Amino acid sequence: MTIFPLLMLLAACDSPAPAMMGADATRITVEGVDFTVRVRGERVEAIRTNMMPNPSIGSVYPRAVQAMEAVSGCRVIEYSLRGDVAVMRADLDCG
Repeated sequence: MTIFPLLMLLAACDSPAPAMMGADATRITVEGVDFTVRVRGERVEAIRTNMMPNPSIGSVYPRAVQAMEAVSGCRVIEYSLRGDVAVMRADLDCG
């Protein structure tokens, strides 16, 4: 029973990649999916922070792109999107 609280803490973890440390974190919800988004220069990172039953790339990626664009004010360069259903990173076109 003592492992459950630890698992709940880890499920809500949104620690950034080393390259994003120190960047301001913005929390945003897109179509029921919660993200913490960090922007540094022309790079962006979105970390999904809520539980989803059987999340798939096809259901999470479009929402992550929408969150990244909303927070950054820039367009996500589609071919640069990488990651998994928990942590997504991309390059931005702010020009």
